[in-house]
Amino acid sequence: MTGGRAMQHMQELYGTLSGVFTAVLIVLLTGIAAWAWSGKRRESFDAAARAPLEEDPALTPQRNLERVP
Repeated sequence: MTGGRAMQHMQELYGTLSGVFTAVLIVLLTGIAAWAWSGKRRESFDAAARAPLEEDPALTPQRNLERVP
């Protein structure tokens, strides 16, 4: 019957490790969400959000930059 006890002990250990791992992931997710929503990062995130809408001067030919009124 020692094999049964060893199996039960392994299952309990697995359950404990699974719970600890889940708790670590929840804390990590909460930390990432707090970091992303912090006010300190607003300016850099706004700039990153506008980046796809801005023209890249290196890719735009010079004649397109001159606007005729």
